[in-house]
Amino acid sequence: MSGERYAFGEDRTFEEQRLAALERAVDAHSRNALIEVGLGAGWRCWEVGAGRGSIARWLSAVAGAEGRVLATDLDDRWFDAGGRDIVFRRHDVLRDPVPEDGFDLIHARFLLEHLAGPRAVIARLAEALRPGGVLVLADSAGLELNVTPSTPVFDDFAPAWERAGAAVGWNASYGNELMRDLGRSGLIELQGRQYRLLAPGGESWAHIARGIQRLETELNAEGITAERLNAVRRCLTDPANLITGPPVTIAWGRREDDGGGHPSRSVV
Repeated sequence: MSGERYAFGEDRTFEEQRLAALERAVDAHSRNALIEVGLGAGWRCWEVGAGRGSIARWLSAVAGAEGRVLATDLDDRWFDAGGRDIVFRRHDVLRDPVPEDGFDLIHARFLLEHLAGPRAVIARLAEALRPGGVLVLADSAGLELNVTPSTPVFDDFAPAWERAGAAVGWNASYGNELMRDLGRSGLIELQGRQYRLLAPGGESWAHIARGIQRLETELNAEGITAERLNAVRRCLTDPANLITGPPVTIAWGRREDDGGGHPSRSVV
């Protein structure tokens, strides 16, 4: 993202709050996928775009003393190792050389959708895996929101929201291309799923409300008025509403094993 405008801005406090809300909303889904691919003690892991570090801390707990976790991001302004034995490095995945290789697991969440040329980044990450290693990626697969009881507030809102994101370099439907690009990188045993959060209005949607707030100028340019944005925010916070959130794709693939095996990792 270096040299590009980050869709969610650079204000430290606001972005930290958005990231914290995002962790509360989606960390469980990420952990479930990482468990499914076989993550275990002794694994060497790389968390790309580590943010506040919640997944890196969890990886460290699971990998244990015999494992290793490398966390990277453009800077460390939000990262907290929480006392865990985690190596943090500033790293631009678009431009900097891969910091090392031989990883059992590489994970990135809501990162590729903000990058120009994500397919090339996937190929570089795949090459950093050891034989048999797994690359796990998660990205938005569109911005459709559904509310019960039905309200006209969200009519045609998703397309305008996606265009507003595109104006600042955010491809909010990139998750629909993840599986294809994992396959093009040469990984095998591709798997994945899409999920949508379902919850009443309230704190569960704080990450969505803050993300929309960050794009208010671009949404206004798409014809979404300030009055309508206020109505959207009221919908998201009203516990009388049942909300189905935008779809998210989690997908993964394994680098083909050369037959040598690796004692520290389970077979995926």
